[in-house]
Amino acid sequence: MVAKTLEKLKKDVLILTATKGMKLKSTTMVLLVTALVCGVGVFLWTTSQDSPEEITEQQELVQKLFQFNEDQVASLTVTKPDQTLVFERSQQSFPHTWRMKQPQDQPADEAAIAFLLNLLATAKSPRTLSIEPTRQKEFGFDQSPGSIKVMLKNKQSHDLVLGGQDPTESFIYAQVDPGSEPSQTLQVVLVPTAFLNAINRPLAEWQAPTKPDQPTVPATPPTPPTPSIDPGPSIPLPPPQVPQ
Repeated sequence: MVAKTLEKLKKDVLILTATKGMKLKSTTMVLLVTALVCGVGVFLWTTSQDSPEEITEQQELVQKLFQFNEDQVASLTVTKPDQTLVFERSQQSFPHTWRMKQPQDQPADEAAIAFLLNLLATAKSPRTLSIEPTRQKEFGFDQSPGSIKVMLKNKQSHDLVLGGQDPTESFIYAQVDPGSEPSQTLQVVLVPTAFLNAINRPLAEWQAPTKPDQPTVPATPPTPPTPSIDPGPSIPLPPPQVPQ
């Protein structure tokens, strides 16, 4: 398109020169065409640029891992090499808004769930890589430390598969919503290492803390009644003797 525009401008200059009877030197012609080319180039570059608002919005969409809020999540499934944990949002209010369904059915620890939800809803990736499926081992996906499946209230689901750490050990590789069908390339993103801390918890830290049992105060035994002393039958005393 640009080449056609330049060719048209060159023809217009030649027509203008012939019409006006102008006898321009070759150097003048070159300068004139160069100026026109530069003007067209600046115009095309300016019109192709996005506004600052559009650039900011595009970067935000590219960097965020997921486009949902914490309140939209209905259930979470954390799959680790040795354990699978399932959590569901309950109908109860705080302090038990989440309940563990697997491996045990009991209230979940609210702080642990809130930390993981906040990461999923707000985490951003500074970089996205396109790799061949045969290179998954290089990025640690052959020994994945775990994955997270999110089910929203509108029945949409999202997956985050974690891989190994990057060379700086500041991020870990991950796949966001990997397709079930094989493809020629895989999209690998960098995510915060906080995801490892969020899922690598012992089972007790996923469970709501139980209230300590109140110590049982032993009952005070009744005080036995004080036995009464029976003086026995009264013995008459002899009358006192008066000295003679």
